[in-house]
Amino acid sequence: MPDVWENTRSRWESVRHAVDGGPAAGVVAATLHGRPGLSVNPIAVTGEAGVGKSVLYDALTQSIRTGDHDSSRSPDIEKHATVLRFGSRRTRAAVTVIPGQLSTQREKALQDTMRGDASPHGIVHVVAWGHNRIWQRASQRDVHAALAADGDVDQEAVRNWHRRKEVADFRLLVDEIIEGQAAQRLRWLIVAVSKCDLYWDRLDEARDYYIPGQAPRESPFALLMRDLESETSLRLSVLPMVSRLMRHQYLPGLPLGTSQLDDAQIGALRTHFGQELHSFITQRNGH
Repeated sequence: MPDVWENTRSRWESVRHAVDGGPAAGVVAATLHGRPGLSVNPIAVTGEAGVGKSVLYDALTQSIRTGDHDSSRSPDIEKHATVLRFGSRRTRAAVTVIPGQLSTQREKALQDTMRGDASPHGIVHVVAWGHNRIWQRASQRDVHAALAADGDVDQEAVRNWHRRKEVADFRLLVDEIIEGQAAQRLRWLIVAVSKCDLYWDRLDEARDYYIPGQAPRESPFALLMRDLESETSLRLSVLPMVSRLMRHQYLPGLPLGTSQLDDAQIGALRTHFGQELHSFITQRNGH
């Protein structure tokens, strides 16, 4: 039987080759307007603040257009009813986007979404390989001060700071899933490695950080993925994703990160992510 992580890595590489080689056919999504005959598939979108959860949902529903204004902070829980279409097939989804900020609102959203009787069948957990956006000026100053106390303040230091927080956040989710305290109806989990156009030239490093089985010393995140694979029957996937073209500010005073891909390549990424999501939603059995 093929190793699950070999398959995950192979899927990642097929997406990368498709992006480098040109665009693919699209997945269309539309807002739901009362279509009978389709069962509802509850999905939760989780992840740290500033990884692009809301804009990923917008990308999947084709709510983003070239020239749109920059994204905005979403401190509140977002609930959407959507029909995803792939060819002649339709999939009805109830999507809950959980805010990333540590707050009473977030804790309540997690409690209501993950531990209720209508807990999700699937989770899209969004990460950004340390390219989180820090929305508030005061928080930017706090991060700068914390990094300056330990050494130089540069892009790599900022990325490392975000990755440590990202792992801690994911560990809480993984532990609750494994212990059966959260998402008891869960069937699948997709890790969306977002904003990868900012580090396309280092995509191998990001792949090995998130997918077990290749690096001599696996990252803390990859070890948590191993825990999910060994302790649950969930179907798992890890894919690169870009929701839209945008510049990235690590911290004020540091050089901006800019996209290494064009609109067509980003469209291909969105297409392949949509295909994977559709496959996971419609497959009832585990991996």
